[in-house]
Amino acid sequence: MGCPARGRVGPLSRLEPAETFDPVERIRLFSVIAASGAGGAEQVFATLLQGLDPERFEVVVACHGRGSMAETYGRHASRVWSLDLVDLGRPRTITKLAALMRESRCDLVHTHLWTADVLGGLAARLAGIRRVVSSVAGAYFLPIGVSGVKRVRRQGVSHLFRAIYRGCDRVIAPSNYVADDLLTRPGIRVLAERLCVIENGVDVDDEERLARYADGAGSSGRWGEGSPRISVVANFFPIKGHEFLIRAVPAVLAAHPDTRFVLAGEGDSRASMQALADRLGVSARVTFPGEIPDALELMRASDLVVLPSISEGLPITLVEAMALGRPVVTTAVGGIPEVVDDGMTARVVAPRDPEALAGAILELLADRTLANRMGAQASVVARERFSAERMVRRTQELYLGLHAG
Repeated sequence: MGCPARGRVGPLSRLEPAETFDPVERIRLFSVIAASGAGGAEQVFATLLQGLDPERFEVVVACHGRGSMAETYGRHASRVWSLDLVDLGRPRTITKLAALMRESRCDLVHTHLWTADVLGGLAARLAGIRRVVSSVAGAYFLPIGVSGVKRVRRQGVSHLFRAIYRGCDRVIAPSNYVADDLLTRPGIRVLAERLCVIENGVDVDDEERLARYADGAGSSGRWGEGSPRISVVANFFPIKGHEFLIRAVPAVLAAHPDTRFVLAGEGDSRASMQALADRLGVSARVTFPGEIPDALELMRASDLVVLPSISEGLPITLVEAMALGRPVVTTAVGGIPEVVDDGMTARVVAPRDPEALAGAILELLADRTLANRMGAQASVVARERFSAERMVRRTQELYLGLHAG
């Protein structure tokens, strides 16, 4: 298994080609993802790579940087190339990607995250690749958390960012909310006949993933002492709503002073959120461990999982927490209402409302029977509706349909 390699640009990792090929014609897939860290989009992509039928697909990956997930990509691709896929001001990246696509003799290009959509989409055109798919993770470029000139610029991009998808055969949305946003937001819009919804899938029992982080079993010490433990797994950007949870912490601590909040992730607003915890006098009970190798370990060790977002497509950590049977408190934004039912599989509150967040958390801490019942119901829903097998099967069907013309 492996794509032809003529003129290497510096692979991050590589599997040796097999000496013989299966008689079944494989589709050569070139995947481009503008991330390789421990994020939701990266985990969804890794789950897809792992699930693809190796007798039908051989995959080359181009990813941004050399983050913690790059090695995982390499276990399920014939080659992984590390490039700068975030800076749009480097035309040479497009020509390099196009050269790699031609070398791999790929039949189909699939891009993930917006800068990869731009760079990978343009490279596919340059390389003469006729079949291109893009996966859109959320409602991109909403003017949230910015003001002044930055807000004006964001609003302008909000009208134009979908132009790149005019060159795609298919655009995949993870939820009806994201699909509606691509279809109806003012400005350039995605053509309805090219849009499909394939919900993100999870496999919280994946033995490979569990084994990969078995040596991190003692990492709970850096989450701090305290019970109950409440966790958030989300990189620090304004749309994730960390501010509103931190503002809810004093009310929770007033009733349960030993509670430990663990906010895992990296991002632009992490320092400001730590400063906010200091100003509110709760920093002793709020831990910021940064990027953690695997979110499942933390969520399994938590009494509650909270996702206080202002905007979401279909958050993978929410689905993972549900599949693990963890009680969840979240917000009624984006694709989240498509995943949970308030009072049945989670407590769902209005966004930007610290009092509502605190109230929902205190309700579940006070009524463990209710919390456990919600967690059990959520696990059934997540494992049935958002399985990795379902996501992979539907994506493979899309690839095969395009390849068949």
